[in-house]
Amino acid sequence: MYDTHGYIVRSPRGSPKLLQHDSIWVSLLGAETRFVDVDGVRTRTIQAGEGPDLILLHGGGGHAEAFARNVTALSRHFRVHALDLLGHGLTRGCEVAPNRKDYVSHLLGYMDQEGIDRAHLVGESLGGWIAAWTALEHPDRVDRLIYLCGARLTLEVGADAEARTAAGRAELARVTRQFLADPSPANVRERMAWLFHHPDRDLTDELVALRWALYQSEESRSALTNATAPPSAATAEDNLTAERLTSLTRPTLVLWTSHNPSATVEFGRRAAELIPGAEFALMEDCGHWPQWERPEEFNQILTNYLQGDRESRGQR
Repeated sequence: MYDTHGYIVRSPRGSPKLLQHDSIWVSLLGAETRFVDVDGVRTRTIQAGEGPDLILLHGGGGHAEAFARNVTALSRHFRVHALDLLGHGLTRGCEVAPNRKDYVSHLLGYMDQEGIDRAHLVGESLGGWIAAWTALEHPDRVDRLIYLCGARLTLEVGADAEARTAAGRAELARVTRQFLADPSPANVRERMAWLFHHPDRDLTDELVALRWALYQSEESRSALTNATAPPSAATAEDNLTAERLTSLTRPTLVLWTSHNPSATVEFGRRAAELIPGAEFALMEDCGHWPQWERPEEFNQILTNYLQGDRESRGQR
């Protein structure tokens, strides 16, 4: 038997086994799922813990369970919030493609509703872009920023890295279009396999079933289609350029992976070089979801950074 954050778990045959990573349900034992009215938008959040507020923002097409393996572990030190973004999961409020201001306003509205003056922000992919813009435009609301395999970087890092990144993004666009046109279990699995360096190891049947269930209704698929629409010429102006990164003033950790399909390591390193005072950490043997692929390492990196333990992080 093991104590899983206050809950006792025993394997079916009686031999001890830690089930924390076998099931989303077990991973989230002790957390609370709530719906918060954010300016008329019914917004789903998974919460746990007490202490400084830590908000986890998932990527495009995702949902709060992207952080299922992190919420309760991080709740030992923080009041953790994992949100469904606009048009994602069980959060709607997305009749047209949302822009930067829509996403940032929704996040700030959630913080206001929950009485949060200032929070640590952890943004993965699309969530990283939202978190970075929040820090740029509302630095008084952000304590520390963790930019996790973040999206919408416009940087010069060399032809080879840029070509590999373009290929990864093209494949994402293909499997996303396929999934939205026909959200069959097979297409859901192919879309999600893109996230992982080892999908045979890390992509569980439960995770596929969850995403399939979340996006079966016409309403949910319409909201997701709007939320994941390719950037237009106007919204492309909201990309994170070198000039914008140099304007970030909040303490920032750029957390990347060795096999991120949306942007190679060169993008992450360059972003960290441009953000004043930023640190850079690299997780090996991971794709786009290191928080799921190597959760113990991820949770430790976050905890050390957010609690200010620079020496144990071993980062610059």
